[in-house]
Amino acid sequence: MLRYVKTAAKEALAPVLYKHPPSGLAPERLAIYLTALLERRELPGDVAEVGCNIGGTAAIAARMLRRVENRSRYICYDTFGGFVPEQFSADARTGTTENSRTMFSANSTRLVRKILDLHDCEHVELVAGDIATVAEGLLSPVYSVVLVDVDLSEPTYVALKRFWPRLAPGGAIFVDDCQEDGEWKAQVGYRRFCSEYSLPEEYHFGLGVLHRSL
Repeated sequence: MLRYVKTAAKEALAPVLYKHPPSGLAPERLAIYLTALLERRELPGDVAEVGCNIGGTAAIAARMLRRVENRSRYICYDTFGGFVPEQFSADARTGTTENSRTMFSANSTRLVRKILDLHDCEHVELVAGDIATVAEGLLSPVYSVVLVDVDLSEPTYVALKRFWPRLAPGGAIFVDDCQEDGEWKAQVGYRRFCSEYSLPEEYHFGLGVLHRSL
């Protein structure tokens, strides 16, 4: 019940609470992501965020791309309701604190849509669901840049398995929360993927990076 009250309050107060795009990425990571988008604006393919929280990063990035006349689709994949319980429990057994279990649970597709529309990003598409089970038909054939920010190990690993084959030559994937001292286990999923696919691990200010060669 409390979750629905919080969600309703956030939706009602969105014009005041989210007057400025509420990006959850650390500034240095946001700078890397935005730079990558600009550098790859001529590549074929769409842009994807896997785990968009309340849409702040998408609002900044998608508006920037339109300003430089990039017309690629910008697609956000998210549960829009917090963590998948089984995925969170798996990481909780290896150190993620239980206090974080309900983080993001007061979000909703309607709230994110409202925030994006407030910032002239009506063109940003929202796909609701666990990235591990989202239908193949809801994924694009090609992506130029992908940001994976789902915090947990299993959805990070699965997202990389699904998006890597779709990455355009010259494209890049960024995985947030890949720092050694963090409680989130995204780095575990990133390392597992790199090991299985014989890809080098590369880190920039807590972002795990994958490059598709030209």
